[in-house]
Amino acid sequence: METDEPGDRSVVSTILSRRSIREGFEKRSVSRTDLETILACGLAAPSSKNAQPWRFHVLLDDAVRSHIADAAELSPDADDYVPHDPRTGRPDAAWSSTVAESAAVLRSVPVAIAIENRGVFSGGLQVMRRASHENLVASLTAFGLENMGLGTALSNMWLAANSLGISAAFLGDLAIAEEVAGPLLGCSGDLIGILALGYSSAVAPPRRQPPRSTQVAEPVVWH
Repeated sequence: METDEPGDRSVVSTILSRRSIREGFEKRSVSRTDLETILACGLAAPSSKNAQPWRFHVLLDDAVRSHIADAAELSPDADDYVPHDPRTGRPDAAWSSTVAESAAVLRSVPVAIAIENRGVFSGGLQVMRRASHENLVASLTAFGLENMGLGTALSNMWLAANSLGISAAFLGDLAIAEEVAGPLLGCSGDLIGILALGYSSAVAPPRRQPPRSTQVAEPVVWH
């Protein structure tokens, strides 16, 4: 029988209520069952050519998370780890480093998931850095497609966690600790960041407005 009633909007509600939670984490651990559900949602993400460029490293050990956090804070580039302007090669003055903040979050959560890009199209950052200019330009699209897949996997895991009552925040700037974290975790590819997970008593903050400098007058255009 046909109906005009709307479908289940719980997924939409989860998406619209998602926030980055970086404080108030309890010592309560996240169950193995819930972690496996979150990971299954990440593994179910779409990716270009179905190449599935990811590998997920579950950081259960307090010492491992603390070691990565320490490495990030002690990095000589920590204060300048912000978007750089490719036209000048210099840090963009509009942004400030949040490495120390992210390191503190990683120490406070009971578990986190490090996300590795295996570089199935591009070969990864090390290969791209050694490539000729012509070859590098030709590979940028492929590198972007890898990261689009990784982004969908990250989003899937984040939303799955929220639907299970677990708070989360993506700590992308902890990729600065890759020289320490990569060998520690056995990564063969690039560390793109860490999804922090846990139960938090913090009230979800209101949605923040993005910086004006990054925005356009019409973010949605109908054709």
